[in-house]
Amino acid sequence: MRYNSPTTQLGLLAAILLLTTANRRLLSTFLLQSPPTDLNPTYDSYLPTSIISCVAGFLGIFLVNLAGVRSILVFYSLTNILLLASIVSQLHTGHDAFHTAALIIDSTGYDLGRVATLVVVLAYPSERWKARALSLFLILEYFSMTIGDIIAMQVTSTNAARSKVAIAALCLACLAPFLSAAIAPSDRIVRNNGVYLLARHSTLREELRGTLAIFKNKYMMLMIPYMFAYPFLFSAANVPHPNIQAILLYDAGKIFIILMSLTLDIQWASRRVRSLVSLCMLTVVVVSSSTVTVVIRGKHADISAIQPDWTPTEINNYLMDQSMTKQRVLLLTTYFFAGLASSFIELFGYWIIGTLTNDIKVSGRLVGTYHSVMSIGGLVGYQMVNLIHHDISMSNIPTYIAVAVTFVSLVLLYFV
Repeated sequence: MRYNSPTTQLGLLAAILLLTTANRRLLSTFLLQSPPTDLNPTYDSYLPTSIISCVAGFLGIFLVNLAGVRSILVFYSLTNILLLASIVSQLHTGHDAFHTAALIIDSTGYDLGRVATLVVVLAYPSERWKARALSLFLILEYFSMTIGDIIAMQVTSTNAARSKVAIAALCLACLAPFLSAAIAPSDRIVRNNGVYLLARHSTLREELRGTLAIFKNKYMMLMIPYMFAYPFLFSAANVPHPNIQAILLYDAGKIFIILMSLTLDIQWASRRVRSLVSLCMLTVVVVSSSTVTVVIRGKHADISAIQPDWTPTEINNYLMDQSMTKQRVLLLTTYFFAGLASSFIELFGYWIIGTLTNDIKVSGRLVGTYHSVMSIGGLVGYQMVNLIHHDISMSNIPTYIAVAVTFVSLVLLYFV
């Protein structure tokens, strides 16, 4: 197998992600004994990291192209080492100032690394393998987080035992920068048929001009509502802290991402027909997910127990606890459809970007835009929930707005 072949480079990238993203997600919640609070790796409810994710995505538009994928992955590997080192320090000293700072730095590294990863996964495989390669990398990310959450919720250990595990994880993470440095520059990648990837060197001025051109591209303008809508819906629905059943059902839904990847990759019809069939699958799943969510949110709970000084989060958690008691099956179904919908949306959106261009530089700008707009959607959804008046009759307004925006975005996506 040639070193500069797409297969070899994707294998190296997978190894890097196992030592960084998977390693961190498998162990961080267990090491810190913190319960999982979010089900999606792209957007979260913590305001500082949400803002960092938005900014890092936009920075990724420029940095991935100017610095190169290899430099970004080396930076991400180093920030991941810093995060694990801060966990070791926290377990030994009990102070969390170093960990808090490392978490912010690593959040930047992670988002830049995710943009670089998706650029490679979209650019290197041939069209017949693009969706399947993308689905495998997304599954790696999804399930490393799931296993880590289950370990954190089920396994208890002493501080000394967690410290040993943290040191072992840190030693493994130290291998990632060396593998990252082995990633070949994009302009040296040669497909099996002898064709080089289209990868030109660019300047900052060219990147700025290319980024502004995104907002003149009619297809990207039609996709921006789609990028924004589902993270907005997911966040506005204000899903409570998950239990193990919820986590398993959420990721059981994500497994079906393979079905869409096969629909998109196998050459059973023209690319347009395959994309329209996949859009129909996506629409059915999103409508089902949204409908179940609205039904759950519309159920009446006993509001006499709600105290006037409760925060919106406390009110929503109480309502969802009531739903767990009275509509348990329906609520757990919500998690399954949420996992199904979120994975379909990510895969389909990135696959479309992969079909819009063969230029890895343009692909980097489009991926950075997609990542950032998704983060903005999650940020707006969570903050809208917090800003809505505490009155219980208004608590479902963000969800209803988000559902409407999501349905409109699917209509616009048809024209892409």
